[in-house]
Amino acid sequence: MRILIVDDEPILLLALQRSFRLEQPEWEVMLSRSGLEALEQLRLQPFDVLVTDIRMPGMDGMALLAEVRADPLLTDTTVIFMTGLDDRESMRAGMIAGADDYLTKPFTPSELLAAIGGRLRRKEMVPLLSHEARLSREQLAGLLTERETEVLIHIGRGLVTKEIAGALGISPRTVDVHRTNLMRKLDLHNATALARLAIKAHLV
Repeated sequence: MRILIVDDEPILLLALQRSFRLEQPEWEVMLSRSGLEALEQLRLQPFDVLVTDIRMPGMDGMALLAEVRADPLLTDTTVIFMTGLDDRESMRAGMIAGADDYLTKPFTPSELLAAIGGRLRRKEMVPLLSHEARLSREQLAGLLTERETEVLIHIGRGLVTKEIAGALGISPRTVDVHRTNLMRKLDLHNATALARLAIKAHLV
């Protein structure tokens, strides 16, 4: 397992690297102080996971993500964003653009380890799934978060964004983020396909 962590805060980088060496010594963890440097490293040798801050001088996390997703040799790299509490809009934009997950600062090294492990387990399942597959509840439970499953259930019931937001006590914008994540994870392209999947998986 090869992981590249990108942040312009050297203290954070070194703390994460030390924790990874203690808890996952078999993982190879590399560090980068900028988006441009990280992109050069990614193109020199493949990494399984890219963990990057969003706000950085020069090439920020969003620009780095765009380069990764546009490169055929890098597009399958798992990308996890790190973001501050006041940067939810960037987080949402990043998820729509193709980030796989995000962590809100401050977080513990254990939380990052858990996020990486979870994303890799889900990634292993994705090739087995297509929009024609009949997924079981168990498969979906391993692939989706609890909130994503709730949104999928309501989509299967025919509810629209505003109705789902009201039913779950969240904003319509948050519903849109979850719907985008569902389509990306399940390789589906519209709400109709999501609804059909929810019915096939006996969620509704």
